[in-house]
Amino acid sequence: MDGDGSQDGLDGDLGQTEKEKKFSDNDNSTIKTWTPARYLLGKPREVQSENPYAVIILNQTIENEGLLVRVCSGAFYKVCADGGANRLENVGLKGEAESLCRPDVICGDLDSLRPEVEEHYQGQGTRIIKDPDQYSTDFTKCLKYISGRDYRTQDDSLSGRRSLDIAVIGGLGGRADQAFSQLHHLYAASQDSALASGDIYLITAESIIFLLHKGRNRIHTPLGPELLAENVGIIPIARPSVITTRGLEWDVDDWPTEFGTQISTSNHIRGDIVEVETTERVFFTVELAQKPK
Repeated sequence: MDGDGSQDGLDGDLGQTEKEKKFSDNDNSTIKTWTPARYLLGKPREVQSENPYAVIILNQTIENEGLLVRVCSGAFYKVCADGGANRLENVGLKGEAESLCRPDVICGDLDSLRPEVEEHYQGQGTRIIKDPDQYSTDFTKCLKYISGRDYRTQDDSLSGRRSLDIAVIGGLGGRADQAFSQLHHLYAASQDSALASGDIYLITAESIIFLLHKGRNRIHTPLGPELLAENVGIIPIARPSVITTRGLEWDVDDWPTEFGTQISTSNHIRGDIVEVETTERVFFTVELAQKPK
């Protein structure tokens, strides 16, 4: 499906009441909740009621400085993936913004980290961790580092929480093979509890991307100038799926989707909550309202 509203396989004669009834048949099933907009609020971690989260800054150009600061301001800790530290230093943050985004750790094989950047952050107390493993990416190395920390022992307010979410700051621009690699590692890591105990969100300059669970998903989608914009996509990245949606301009029921046939892009949010039921794990993408300046 694209933005013209056309949709093969959509039963336009199905009344709204029947649609809602169809989607509520499995009300007793587990519903996975997603809150992508939480990373856009800039709320200090002390006042957040959701799972704590860590930030990973990848070695990609940082195009949205305001977004970077808001995401980092609520993070439990921040990790730069090797050359991600160069990218952060290149932004040239000052004052409070610099303090909020200062990494706790720089992790990777360190083949990209510039010596002067390493010296700069080491002087501010950042730990430098070299992992020479050539069979994993710097992104995976950072996830392994984070997963090995018992963050609950460091803050009494977190003692009852079991999961740590991950906000990954990176882009999909530049080389196409690197973009596909990022999506591959996001897909793989999202299914590996040894790498991530919570949810992983990839935050680009203009979108947030995450991997929906099989079954029912409830995504909180508040629209606003510094929150989310209306455009979304549902992408069957690994294998064919069948989806049912509610809360979009062009909702579907038992709609087959796969590459080479039909996928849902440029659909529009029409409520504060979007629900997606899917037979396989699929990517959900949502547009950010505030674009790079």
